[in-house]
Amino acid sequence: MEGERERSYLIKELFGPTLQGEGAHAGTPCVFLRFAVCNLACAWCDTDFRPEGALRLAAPEIVARLEALDVHGARLVVVTGGEPTLHWDAPLADALRAAGFRVHMESNGTRPLRAPVDWLTVSPKPRWHGVGDRLVLTQADEIKVIVEADLAHPDAALLERYEAMAFTHRFLQPCMDERYPEHLARAIALATARPRWRVSLQLHKILDLP
Repeated sequence: MEGERERSYLIKELFGPTLQGEGAHAGTPCVFLRFAVCNLACAWCDTDFRPEGALRLAAPEIVARLEALDVHGARLVVVTGGEPTLHWDAPLADALRAAGFRVHMESNGTRPLRAPVDWLTVSPKPRWHGVGDRLVLTQADEIKVIVEADLAHPDAALLERYEAMAFTHRFLQPCMDERYPEHLARAIALATARPRWRVSLQLHKILDLP
């Protein structure tokens, strides 16, 4: 409709070229689109998703900036946050697809996906889910569970629950904080005892990538 303003999205940062650091596509060249704002507040979160300093960009502006960053033509954008499902919709998905980008998204899984992506990673944070933030995305290309040794998280019952859901790949990722060696040891022990799971390391932190 004439005079109608184009929707803008709250973007925390866009960066690249870099490598995907986690999960099944670790080491893959890509660019990143990080939304601001999250519906959870995990105590150990290492991402600044606060709206302060965020950009408001329309879909064509987002695409143009990603194209400028994608200097080697990877045409893969990792969409994350914050929580990207708070923002993701068909107009942005269509704009990225039209520009030739494949979209890989990581979500905490507590909100429905309003437009398709090429690869979906669910990384649930059940200790931080509120009453209205239960896991609703129970089918995805991969699930990535954060391992915390001191709280014995995840426990066997939780892993069994996730194993019953439709996730193609399953990863256990040690929380990379001051107790990382303990978390890593527990992730290795869990994966060794449960062959349906693999260990995922945060490759970007190990290699000091953005």
